Amino acid sequence: MKLLGRILIGLVVLAGAGVFGFKLWLKHTVPPLGGRERVAGLAAPVTVLWDSLAVPHIEAHSDSDLFEALGYVHARDRLFQMDLMRHVAEGRLSELFGRQTVASDRDLRELEIARIAARRIAAVGPAARRAAEAYARGVNAWLAVGKLAPEFQLLGHRPERWTAQHSLEVGVLEAWEVRTDGGEITRRLAAASLDPATVAQLTLGYPHWGPVIVPAEDWRKGKAPGPAGRRRVAELGIPDALPAASNAWAAGPGHTKSRKPILANDPHLILRTPSIWYLAAAHAPGYDVVGVTIPGVPVIVLGHNARLGWGFTNGMIDDVDYVVEQITPDSSRYLTPHGWAPVEVVAETIRVKGGAPVIYPRRRTVDGPFVSARWHPDSAGHPRALAMRWVAQDRSDEVTALIGMGRAQDRASFAQALETFRSPEQNIVYADADGHIAYDLAGHVPVRAQGDGSVPLPGWTGAGGWGEDRYLPTSALPHDLDPPSGLIVTANNKIVDDSFPASIPALYEPPYRAMRIWEQLRLYRGITPQLMSDIETDQVDVFLRKMAAVAARAARALRYDDIASQLRAWDGTMAADRTEPTLMWSWYEEMRRLVYEGHSPDIRPTGPLQQWLLAGEGPWFDDPRTPQHETIDTLAQRALAAVLARGRPRRWGDVTTQVMDHPLGGSWLLNTLAGFSIGPLARGGDNYTVNVCMIEKATTPYRCTWGPSMRHVVDFADVDGSGGFILPTGQSGNPASPHYRDQTSRWLKGELWRIPVDVRKVVAVDTLVLEAP
Repeated sequence: MKLLGRILIGLVVLAGAGVFGFKLWLKHTVPPLGGRERVAGLAAPVTVLWDSLAVPHIEAHSDSDLFEALGYVHARDRLFQMDLMRHVAEGRLSELFGRQTVASDRDLRELEIARIAARRIAAVGPAARRAAEAYARGVNAWLAVGKLAPEFQLLGHRPERWTAQHSLEVGVLEAWEVRTDGGEITRRLAAASLDPATVAQLTLGYPHWGPVIVPAEDWRKGKAPGPAGRRRVAELGIPDALPAASNAWAAGPGHTKSRKPILANDPHLILRTPSIWYLAAAHAPGYDVVGVTIPGVPVIVLGHNARLGWGFTNGMIDDVDYVVEQITPDSSRYLTPHGWAPVEVVAETIRVKGGAPVIYPRRRTVDGPFVSARWHPDSAGHPRALAMRWVAQDRSDEVTALIGMGRAQDRASFAQALETFRSPEQNIVYADADGHIAYDLAGHVPVRAQGDGSVPLPGWTGAGGWGEDRYLPTSALPHDLDPPSGLIVTANNKIVDDSFPASIPALYEPPYRAMRIWEQLRLYRGITPQLMSDIETDQVDVFLRKMAAVAARAARALRYDDIASQLRAWDGTMAADRTEPTLMWSWYEEMRRLVYEGHSPDIRPTGPLQQWLLAGEGPWFDDPRTPQHETIDTLAQRALAAVLARGRPRRWGDVTTQVMDHPLGGSWLLNTLAGFSIGPLARGGDNYTVNVCMIEKATTPYRCTWGPSMRHVVDFADVDGSGGFILPTGQSGNPASPHYRDQTSRWLKGELWRIPVDVRKVVAVDTLVLEAP
């Protein structure tokens, strides 16, 4: 027994030593913030001031040195993230993770991101090319240092050199993350299995009572007529599309305490570790901008300079179409309006870590690459394939646009910079020190040959086609400058009403976030940056607040008088420490199941259901499988009884959590030792609150997938002394760094971190000098 005890003690000691050694090694991989380092390619020294959250303030004597230094700094902190995004964009994950990702690589290669980026880098403006090439030099200078992030060493992978094309690949990948395809495939499948009247009920568009971004009286003011003969705005109500939600709004001088505009923005994206964003301040002659960058991309994407600032929300434009191609049985030819044409075959080789390469042919037509979604033969047995058309396949130059936006000093120069911004289509909210606020829809809005993009159309008739020159001109897109209301609010809601002369097919989000922002802004005169920040963290669900009365009636009918009283007093706040949110969300999901189960069990869109619930009547409240006639109250009682049968509701934060996953966080051992993933964190909010906590599951426990990927507020009366930024994680991509998760607690509490435009106001804790060789 003594021998066994000694063995066990020895094993524990060895394990402890192993853990200690691993953590010591991990800490050794964190690069120091301060010092002097030689960087090949610099023309002059560059100074990087680091504040206490490791936000770099980069001071350079030229654009070239600035963008090279940014590439160097990005690579120091986030090289694995950059390399992983490059592998995702090119469909090369199997080189890192083996055979388990081969199917994903095949799907990713269908997007042709590398092909798109190669065409773009050959056509971008000189400023964008110089920026991307300088940035690549900076990344490669860090690669030459040889200090690789721990993920590379754990995977046994050494990254190849960075190129200017890789930066554009990252940009195209991010555009894909926020694309909108209008739910064409789902709608087509619904049409094949349901009658037209049912499909029409499932595809209700944006509600007539929801706010629009640009009211008719605003766009009619000095607005040139749209293209002759265009259709009105198309609303594509589709089932269960994962939203790419965001908020951005501006309050004009008449509403603010400072008598200058205040801008707020919080883009909602999938929350991962590390964050998609990296905070930075970039300084070179004529370019002094603070904000968020994307590691891999050489410019500030969202932020402000001393004179003006901007925020993005996704325009929700339907920018992806699927074209049905009639093909020969051997897939070698496809039918066009002019006869049969050869299908282009692209030879693909997927290198697989630890296995043989996968070699296969990929196919495309003039309409785009074939995608893997199945398409059944027609009644005559003709084989079919689906080709994908996406606006990103055509020319655009977002890097040039973003550089110009950062350099702009007034509304005119900013609007001019937007000319080359084409993909993804964004609602851009603007504010400046001159007192102006403005809105622009920037991007390619397709003009279809036929239809509105809501269903796939045949390629052999030409009906599914649209080309590079078939987009609405910039002059025909919605804009707004200094609206009479003095406020601009965007929350992925409808852009313009149906009287707008041009067709803008889009999948808009429900209006509740926009309604809540308007509700809060109208309550106050003398708006402050703190109030704007408070609105960003607001957790009131306007939809469930209204529905609480229905649930309360059900509770009273079921003789749960305490619950009925509780719901009548509830103000709709989805707070983590309250039980009403758990009860209401569970009740709503049960209502969703009951309403659709007897009519359309496989397709359960939220939009139509919510409109029926808010109206108190709908065509599907009566279950056709029962002899009695059900009403909204009947189903509400059934739903509440089912929820309470599972037990009294727990607090919302106990059943709703946020985990920000790292690619290696799926390994229990690695995650335990290194702490790659962040969470679980108790969260407030839900799908419809301004502070979004996007939930996909219908039953507890709930897990947030999307949320505020950063927050930004700026008052143009004092750009350096107001508002600020915050990330959900931290600046570093290394879990051993103190800056890996040091912004998380601030993000949860709604705090912001000030990043001054004036370098003299930076409180630096470290200085890194990058020297020319």
